[in-house]
Amino acid sequence: MELSPRALSDLPGVRRQVGRIAADLAAGLHCLWLLPDDLVAAGYGAELHHTALNSSSERLDLPAFVDSEEAVARLPEPAPEPTPISWLTDDLPVLEDYDNGFTIDWEPDIPRQRGRPPRSAPLPEPVGSDLLGRLAKELSVTPGTVIDSLTEPGRPWRPVIGIRAWEEPEPTGGPSEPEGERGREIARLIRSLSAAVKQAGLLPEDRPRLLVTARVGDLPQQLPDELELDLASSAVHWWWGTLDRLDSATVVASVAMTSGQDTHRYGERLRDRILRSVRDEVVSEVCGPDPVLGWRLSRCWDGNVRTLEDSLRACLVGRLPGAQGQTVVHPGLGSGYRPAARLRPAWARGLLQSWEGRARAHPAVWCAEVRDPEELGVLVSQAQARILLPWIEDVRRRLALRALAGRTGPVADLVARYVERPPAGYRTRPEEAFQRIEVGPMLSACRQGHLNLPREDRQLLERLVLARNVLSHRGVLFDRTLRTLCDELAGFDERWSDEN
Repeated sequence: MELSPRALSDLPGVRRQVGRIAADLAAGLHCLWLLPDDLVAAGYGAELHHTALNSSSERLDLPAFVDSEEAVARLPEPAPEPTPISWLTDDLPVLEDYDNGFTIDWEPDIPRQRGRPPRSAPLPEPVGSDLLGRLAKELSVTPGTVIDSLTEPGRPWRPVIGIRAWEEPEPTGGPSEPEGERGREIARLIRSLSAAVKQAGLLPEDRPRLLVTARVGDLPQQLPDELELDLASSAVHWWWGTLDRLDSATVVASVAMTSGQDTHRYGERLRDRILRSVRDEVVSEVCGPDPVLGWRLSRCWDGNVRTLEDSLRACLVGRLPGAQGQTVVHPGLGSGYRPAARLRPAWARGLLQSWEGRARAHPAVWCAEVRDPEELGVLVSQAQARILLPWIEDVRRRLALRALAGRTGPVADLVARYVERPPAGYRTRPEEAFQRIEVGPMLSACRQGHLNLPREDRQLLERLVLARNVLSHRGVLFDRTLRTLCDELAGFDERWSDEN
């Protein structure tokens, strides 16, 4: 079971980009939406195209080109001819000179086989390969008058015309056009409509608009950059930074919902809740902007760090076949709205994507051939820190409050000795300044006998110091250490609730 195309289209990041496309279409602009090859190959491109096209009330989805030979191949097999009943024909004895008593001199013409003749199914009418011809058929005009008809002043119906560029036929080439350049008819249509609209002086709400959903290989190489220069008539949208952390969290949560595992079960222990939060965050961080991989990993990984790499490799099987042996040039920042020209080949193959303002290589790149990749440990550490550091900070603050009751000297002296960079005038309000003490100096104060904490709290303080030091140096808390820390956090929270 995979992430459904409808679920991908409903993610917040996708809806946000679809909203921007809808706004540009409403402003009278042609829109070009560029998707990575793997999304189209996996069957998500058609649903994304329909989602964007359906954002307009008036729309026309241009049918794809269908070759006549392909149409014949798609026909169902004809029904087999019924076999005649042998005992009604062949097995009857032949009687010579038999007189049946009738004098009518005629002999019926009885066919030897009583089966019905095969019905020939009508061949479907092939849809022409010419883009303008197919559009003319949908508009009920001649191909030569398509542009004039769409830009005619006062035309009551001006739909958004949707084109799926990957379904267009391969070019045949010509004397003036290089063979193998895909999408030249789409480029010609966009240019012709833009020129006709400018010549007619149509207002934005009266302009015909095109929504072209494509891969970079489906169009002439220079077309996206050309359209981006014509800001008055076109807008180009890239699947670059479309998804963020909220989308990954949505995918992980949907896995629990579809599998019947409620992510917020009544009576769930605090320890299990923290571990589940860490697990979900690790999946979101490791898979990043690939929701399909996040769906797979969330379903098969048991949450143990020692099994994460094997589970990830199992989920990558067949995900990006061309990732093995590929190298991605260090991309730098990915905060732009589109990939740079030198990064587009890797982006098109799904090997590179913008994530939280940074360009990131796909896990298939660094996990395909390298055992125990360093990137995996860094991502796991970041995910653990995002969940556990707020817990450490909350417990540190409450331990500082409890430690004030067990001090052995003046609070001002403790602040001067153990609080780094105490605020000015801290001696007038030493209790407030003491709240800034970190877990490391607090543990040192306990060991020096300046603070007295119960054994359970002191043991928890040691766990907090260890966890903070590991996470601060991009280390990973492995399974036993992580579970012990979660047990200590849950136990302290229960003791604090009972006392307060």
